[in-house]
Amino acid sequence: MLGKTFAGILLGFPLSMAIVGLAVYLWPGASEAVLMPWLVAFFPLWTVVMACTFLFRTGVRAWAWLAVANVGAFAALFLAKHTLPGI
Repeated sequence: MLGKTFAGILLGFPLSMAIVGLAVYLWPGASEAVLMPWLVAFFPLWTVVMACTFLFRTGVRAWAWLAVANVGAFAALFLAKHTLPGI
């Protein structure tokens, strides 16, 4: 139980940051107009990610899946920033 909790806290935070960053970057139009609503949505998103970690059977699985999700989210953000036109 403690492993799942720390996985949600320590890996859920950067995952939520990457998802919000990707959403702001990919949103059509000016990013300044949507930045504040996405920043407000960050905390509920992080809470949902933390709650979803308790659906895993073990803490090791939670750590593994969240690590893979982090790598995927940051890879998508990296690719979006380097292949799509800038803001």
